[in-house]
Amino acid sequence: MVKPFSKSKRTPVRLRHKIEKAGSAKKRKERKLAKQNPQWRSRLKKDPGIPNLFPFKDKILEEIEEKKRKKAEDAQRLRDAAKSKKSAGKNAEVEGEDADEDMQDDQGDLSDEDMEDDEEDAADSSNLMAALLASAQVRAADYGSKGDLADDDDGDGIDGGVQVSSNLSADNRNPDSSRKAFDKVFKQVLDAADVILYVLDARDPEGTRSREVERQVMAAQSGEKRLILVLNKIDLVPVEVLAGWLKHLKRYFPTTPLRASTPASNAQTFDHKQYTIKNTSETLLRSLKSYAASKQLNRSISVGVIGYPNVGKSSVINALTSRLNKGVQSSACPVGSEAGVTTALREVKIDSKLKILDSPGIVFPAAVNDENQEGKQKRRSEHEARLILLNALPPAQISDPGPAIKLLLERMSASPALYDKLLQHYGIVALGPFGRGDTTTDFLVQVARKRGRLGKGGVPNLNAAAMTVITDWRDGRIQGWVEPPVLKIADDAEMANGATTEVGPSADQKIIVKEWAEEFKLDGLWDGTNNE
Repeated sequence: MVKPFSKSKRTPVRLRHKIEKAGSAKKRKERKLAKQNPQWRSRLKKDPGIPNLFPFKDKILEEIEEKKRKKAEDAQRLRDAAKSKKSAGKNAEVEGEDADEDMQDDQGDLSDEDMEDDEEDAADSSNLMAALLASAQVRAADYGSKGDLADDDDGDGIDGGVQVSSNLSADNRNPDSSRKAFDKVFKQVLDAADVILYVLDARDPEGTRSREVERQVMAAQSGEKRLILVLNKIDLVPVEVLAGWLKHLKRYFPTTPLRASTPASNAQTFDHKQYTIKNTSETLLRSLKSYAASKQLNRSISVGVIGYPNVGKSSVINALTSRLNKGVQSSACPVGSEAGVTTALREVKIDSKLKILDSPGIVFPAAVNDENQEGKQKRRSEHEARLILLNALPPAQISDPGPAIKLLLERMSASPALYDKLLQHYGIVALGPFGRGDTTTDFLVQVARKRGRLGKGGVPNLNAAAMTVITDWRDGRIQGWVEPPVLKIADDAEMANGATTEVGPSADQKIIVKEWAEEFKLDGLWDGTNNE
């Protein structure tokens, strides 16, 4: 029973809130005073250690010291094991080099320059791979002399990519560095391969093609090497342009189109019906396997893949290996949208009769004969701009993207349709040399404003805008290609005078092309009319 006139213990809400505010204010004041206190102490309390009066203090300290001593001994034992393994690897490497030199002396086929390159490669590697490679070469030479099979595995399968050389870093802008890389990488591939797949970019086949490479392949081993031109990235060019380039290139070497990978996001592509990833890669793989079976050698056929950087060499190998995996995407070789992903020779085994050798991208150096220093600098700037449009330079090696944008606009202006598509892609109405600038500067200024490439104070960043355009060009978001050459036929007057204006391969070259196409069963395939 409640007593009459008793006072309730409930407090009003207003009073509770007042008490909470007062408490919060007091805590804030304490924290503020604590910060002003010069004798500030950390919240992390220091470990006081073991008290001296603890009866088992000596025993605990001995256990701690014993654990420290065992940990130090284990670390020292691991370091000694690593040193001994490294020294054993160096000794095995030296033995492998001696065996390799003996084999080269017996064969007498390698030149002095190749021997020097091999010695440099062996000196650079500091692991067991060099020794294993040298011993494998000795065993391969023994098998070749006895007539035994070089491959013990008779079943079909794909081995993962095996790196067979040290990393290669070359500055393709420098002709000297490019020449050294060309001499080193291309000669290794040419010596090891029986068939050369020369990968070209369908947007500019002649720009990614080197006649010096073709001459060296034709002259190697008295013409025993085979060369096939692979026209990659065909989905970035229209049907009539692709048919024209196939017709032109087939006059020199057997040529096959290939769509090795799916395009980048928002890329402007063309549908070629029968020119799919499955059909083109299966055709190329079937041709290589038929050639390997027709040779009936006691070893596997080696196929070397060469070409400019970022033309899709590794993607070609992945497309071929994915056919054996029933269309499952293959990762035998690492790929990327930028140039310079592949930095060393990599071997991928298809089966007991066929293996493919992936190589880093090489740029055949352009000759610079101008004695004037200003002329050399101008020639190198033009060479760098051409390499940028060929996607042959990684972004780290691009010093000035401006000349490349100027060259791109000049090429696009030759085709009004492509030029209008380029402006529409960036939402540009018109270009003109406004102020003291030129057309290229006005184009980059408008791209910077449209894409938000602005610096401090809203000033357009022309370098960032140029790199944006280069990235869009590399990924196929900007449509552009080189028209195939048209053969000029001589008129009746020139024929009467015995002169002709048609420049093409000789009769011997046409016979070689026909015979090679029959060996790979490429004769009559992809004539450019079966996809209409």
